[in-house]
Amino acid sequence: MWRAAPLVHDGTLTEAAMELLHAVSGVDKALLRAARIRPSRSNWLHAPWYGRRRGGALTMGRTIWFTANWFDPKGLGSGSLKATYAWLLHLAHEVGHLPQAERFGQHLPGKARYTAAFVWQYAVRALLLQPHVHDGSPLEREADIGRQVLRDLVALDHERHPVVQAVHSGHAEHVRQWCAAHSVHLAELSVKHAARPAGPPDANA
Repeated sequence: MWRAAPLVHDGTLTEAAMELLHAVSGVDKALLRAARIRPSRSNWLHAPWYGRRRGGALTMGRTIWFTANWFDPKGLGSGSLKATYAWLLHLAHEVGHLPQAERFGQHLPGKARYTAAFVWQYAVRALLLQPHVHDGSPLEREADIGRQVLRDLVALDHERHPVVQAVHSGHAEHVRQWCAAHSVHLAELSVKHAARPAGPPDANA
């Protein structure tokens, strides 16, 4: 059986994970609470179609579809502390798409416009021969602020950072208190990354 410390087995985020993801991404807690994380094999298209080695995820509406490698008990579904950090990094990006999906609307036409907006941005960058066709697009850069904040926050500690360990252990109150104590730094990091130029591709989402 796969395990991922930031998730409950019904596909919801744990309270500890929600506290950290809210702090780094600014996504409303109610929206994080409504989100569902599912394996790609659970949708009829089996999307996204990233190769197993690369992995990745796709957010549609309030559902985030992760590729199979994230649910592999011998890999990122092992429940290890290292896997927890990997999940948090990727979730910090994917939850950034949730407010975007809300802006377009949860009905079918809204979801179609949401998908078309991404395709249009990728296509324009490709046609103009701009670098980082995927990750340089405005919607992807907006969504990625949370992940960049989290990376700066933990610096070289990675999974050894106390706030990552608190999420791994499910200590929501510890995460809440830590984020409150570092709220000024978190805000500064958010401003910094909101203003950054397009960087090298690494989103895989």
